[in-house]
Amino acid sequence: MIWKRIRGFFGENEPESVAEEAEAVEEDVSAPEPETPQTPEGRLAVLVEAEPLADAAAVLELVSVVAANGRAARALDALRAYLDRLPTDAPGRASVVLRAAELLSSRGDDAGADAMLAPWVARLDAPVGATMLAAEIAERAGDVPRALALYEKVIAHDLDYPRARERIERLRELQSGAREGMVGVTLATEGALTRGRYRVERELGRGGAGTVFAAFDQHLDRRIALKVYHGRGPVERERLVVEAKVPASLEHPGVVRILDLDPSLGAIAMELCHGGSIRRELARSSVTLARATGWIRTSLEAVAFVHDAGYVHRDLKPSNFLLRADDTVVLTDFGLALERGQKQNARHGEGTLQYMPPEQRANAPAEPSMDVHAFGVFVRELVEAVGEVAPPAWSELSAACLRREPSARPHVAELRVAFAS
Repeated sequence: MIWKRIRGFFGENEPESVAEEAEAVEEDVSAPEPETPQTPEGRLAVLVEAEPLADAAAVLELVSVVAANGRAARALDALRAYLDRLPTDAPGRASVVLRAAELLSSRGDDAGADAMLAPWVARLDAPVGATMLAAEIAERAGDVPRALALYEKVIAHDLDYPRARERIERLRELQSGAREGMVGVTLATEGALTRGRYRVERELGRGGAGTVFAAFDQHLDRRIALKVYHGRGPVERERLVVEAKVPASLEHPGVVRILDLDPSLGAIAMELCHGGSIRRELARSSVTLARATGWIRTSLEAVAFVHDAGYVHRDLKPSNFLLRADDTVVLTDFGLALERGQKQNARHGEGTLQYMPPEQRANAPAEPSMDVHAFGVFVRELVEAVGEVAPPAWSELSAACLRREPSARPHVAELRVAFAS
């Protein structure tokens, strides 16, 4: 495997490869006949159709291997087929439904995941994990009352469930801020003036924390990007300062340049990257192998620089990879960044679910391996976008980044070597 060759993993105590993990699953699940398919997807297909019906735990274990290999769609199809055969009162059915909903959500289908979870969440004895995922989906959709109700249901069953109480605190504060009034509304009008300096021209994008506008700096006669936070409470102010000060302390072509900060307005002025974001390019289906290769290499340069400076970004995703006119990557949105080893304040927020490793969801101290996991999801998306021309090593490297154990993931330096070859 390419990343193991680079890292020199030939010792007895080094972590197993994804393929080796799949072999271990094979030994646990069954003793297949010689004609049984040897790929994880093939073995999963056989297991789903097995007579008598295979144990749910065995199916879920192999599903995790297939998903980690960048085949989440096939894992999801297998789970759906298995659910069609699984009795409604089977003991493991709730776990299978939850895993299928997680895969749907990770692929951007929150509506489908929510519909799958709904019958379970409505029950008095609803599985805590299913309720938690439904709450996260409601929060992302902006349905604060429903999200709060679901989070409160979670802690009613388990007072110490990871992240539930912190999210309740954040949402209650958000509700309070909404009652006090939201910043940004006055900037939505084309041509509005901000503090007499920035003339807002158009909206570029809107996220959970704020809205980004293209604006014109009338003092310096240049176009800039103006990010305005939706709320002006203490949580937003704290995140705003972090988002501005961390990249301002870093000087690198791959890190967005901060031009101005106005905490009272709840706004950051930064350089305008005319190429938009990689998320936009993925949505346009305009990704070639050459472009994807350049994005991977230049984004790794930026991430390596951030890590060398002692920070962990904690929210790497295609919408936070902006593009310059020469198609090189610029890393933005440092609102969740932490110094390495620092544990986040629950008020800061926690990133985007589908890119977050398990330890980040559990509020572990910040480590570069968190960004490596997110980068692995990003590479997997590029593999899907590029299609059959994607080098086979990319899927292998993505799977290595997505290992559950942080210490088993490759370092950014190793990824730079691997993707340069």
